[in-house]
Amino acid sequence: MNGIWKKINKIYTRYPGGSDWGWIESVWTSCFKYEILKMLKDRKVIDSIFIDLEDIHKHVLDKSLMEYDFDSGVNGITRKLYDSDEDLLDVYKLFLKDLYRILGFDFYFQSIPTIRVHCPNQKNQNHYPRYHNDCQYGHPPEELNIWFSLTNNINSGFCVIDFENSKKWLSEYDYDWDKFTHDAINSKEFNKKGNELSMEVPSKKDSIFIFNSLCVHTNQPRMEDSRVSIDIRINPVEDFKEGYVGDGRMKAEFKPGGKFGYHKKSIKELISVL
Repeated sequence: MNGIWKKINKIYTRYPGGSDWGWIESVWTSCFKYEILKMLKDRKVIDSIFIDLEDIHKHVLDKSLMEYDFDSGVNGITRKLYDSDEDLLDVYKLFLKDLYRILGFDFYFQSIPTIRVHCPNQKNQNHYPRYHNDCQYGHPPEELNIWFSLTNNINSGFCVIDFENSKKWLSEYDYDWDKFTHDAINSKEFNKKGNELSMEVPSKKDSIFIFNSLCVHTNQPRMEDSRVSIDIRINPVEDFKEGYVGDGRMKAEFKPGGKFGYHKKSIKELISVL
């Protein structure tokens, strides 16, 4: 595991000054927001189409959908959004086409964007914080993580630790993810340290946040308003390596056309047939 802790991620080409993350202006927030609201209404999760996603918890018909599963940290609303409809996927592809234009390199991308809904003061929200990075769950270190909020929150609750401090923290566990995860679940002192090391990423509805997938990060429990966000993983074609499989129940295959993994085409290939 120690061998992957090198600054070789494509993020350092985008930000040659050595930054582990950065912002990219985006106009896609409102498009995603509309499609998600429409999906939630069609799937009878909410009672009406409304403007402020920060108040989604006030419109959920089955309140139990807001409760978290403690092991996964996922609630019922998020699960309802696992299967995206064609309209949302069309927006997603246009978003990726725009991202390709900005980044200037070809990449593989997860087939379906991950939409997360977090509501305040819910059962099992003490799952959070749960400091981790995606390699901990089988993702390739070449991936870049993209995160953006569809809500205006004073506190986003999304926190990220820079590469060097992430590496140092893991080294204290001899790069043993099992030991690291054990303390993430069971140790208040562990989470206190993570909170001290991390930066809270602000909610910006006009920008997306992109960062090195090796950076340790977490969500925080919500206390006042709801947050709806999207996260996506992309993998530069020129850096792609075979053989990565997720550790989760779905055993996602991180390769083109892989089960629960990447789309079968890179974004450059997809654009050529759009």
